[in-house]
Amino acid sequence: MPSFRVRIFVVTALIVGLVLASVTLFSWSSVLAFEGQRLDERLCDEARRLASPAPANDVDHLGADMVAKLRLKSPEQLLLAVDTQSGSDLLRSAHWPDGLDIDQLSWRRDAAAADTQNVSNPPNRSACALSRFDLAGGDWHAALVGGPSERGFVAADLAAIRADLLGVWRQVAAIALPLALVLTALGAWLLSGLALKPVVRLRNAMKAVDEKALDQRLSAALEDREFQELITSYNKMLDRLESSFHQASRFSADAAHELKTPLTILQGQLERAVQRTDGQALQLTLIDMLDEVGRLSSISRKLLLLSQADAGRLALQLRPVNLSDALNERFAEAQTFELDVKISAEVVDGLTVMADPQLLDQLLNNLTSNALKYTPAGGWIHWRARATPSGIELEMANFAPGLTPGDRSQFFERFFRGDAARNRQVGGYGLGLSLSRVIARAHGGDLTVEAGADDALVLCLLLPAGA
Repeated sequence: MPSFRVRIFVVTALIVGLVLASVTLFSWSSVLAFEGQRLDERLCDEARRLASPAPANDVDHLGADMVAKLRLKSPEQLLLAVDTQSGSDLLRSAHWPDGLDIDQLSWRRDAAAADTQNVSNPPNRSACALSRFDLAGGDWHAALVGGPSERGFVAADLAAIRADLLGVWRQVAAIALPLALVLTALGAWLLSGLALKPVVRLRNAMKAVDEKALDQRLSAALEDREFQELITSYNKMLDRLESSFHQASRFSADAAHELKTPLTILQGQLERAVQRTDGQALQLTLIDMLDEVGRLSSISRKLLLLSQADAGRLALQLRPVNLSDALNERFAEAQTFELDVKISAEVVDGLTVMADPQLLDQLLNNLTSNALKYTPAGGWIHWRARATPSGIELEMANFAPGLTPGDRSQFFERFFRGDAARNRQVGGYGLGLSLSRVIARAHGGDLTVEAGADDALVLCLLLPAGA
């Protein structure tokens, strides 16, 4: 779909183009009417000349003289006739068309005529009658003036005047129309840009909105009334969003913080109860309860970190950390689990990142445990760490059959667990990967799901390199 600015530009250009076309047509018809009126006046003058008491008898000489005065292209575009009041011809053009009868034409008085008497016998010598008729596809204008004893008739084809006007119009249009189109296009583009300026400012403000910039508001003081209403509505929406976001963040942080103390107390009491209980069945029950309390404690810690990250208050103690050593340690630990999984690694020595050691340890533990939990027996896990121009890149891949495109698109949603994970009854509550990406982004990096084979899950961690 074209952009809104392009649509405004096209509509504006079309409207201006239609206006220009309408003005051009109106101007053409007005100029043509004006030239036709001037032609009628000149024809009346020439008709009075023919109806003078001593008309010339040289038709060719009269014709050539009138063709020049009337700016005609050829003598065939002019008709002359002088006859008596009784209708006897005294003078007529050699190319007079057959069937043309002066008395059969529809005549009207010239607006400048002094009277309204019958044109065949006007008492006023200056009275002129005008007529128009079609002849051989041409638009002819005619004038008839009655003298004391003769009538003078002159007719000219308007085609010559049309041709002259069309030539002048083409010369003007060759320069004016391209210039008008360019100016129209430029004006339409600038007008559309000016009209969209408040919308662009609003769009840029929306792009900048995150958990750290919810307090930003737009000023509507210098905007038009319509855009003032839009910006005011946007600012009110941000007020509601900021209030809801802070309320949700406070609730998550407060809940995680308040759960921390009772869970710690409960965990300690369960540990003492396990030590003091002799019954094996009761001990197993208490141990299961202790495991569940440990999981609740882990969830509360993760929720607290997520709420701090959402509020932009995740404190980082950055320092250079040897990522190669940390990955080799986890590789050695994973091999001690004696799982029916093939584990391999390609880790370049000396990889150093700028990171918070505790949060980085949490991130790597989440990625490692996620791969170990969800890789079925007989599968494989492979990770590779290397330095790239963008930073230090860790690529962790594992065998994960049954993943759907929908699962991959929701991997970093909180509390999401795919159906395959649920069916295997493995631990976890869907917070590990979400927290891992939050930690990666807090360090200026990112954690993404890379495209791979249908039976493989590939996670790519990018962290900034450190000295």
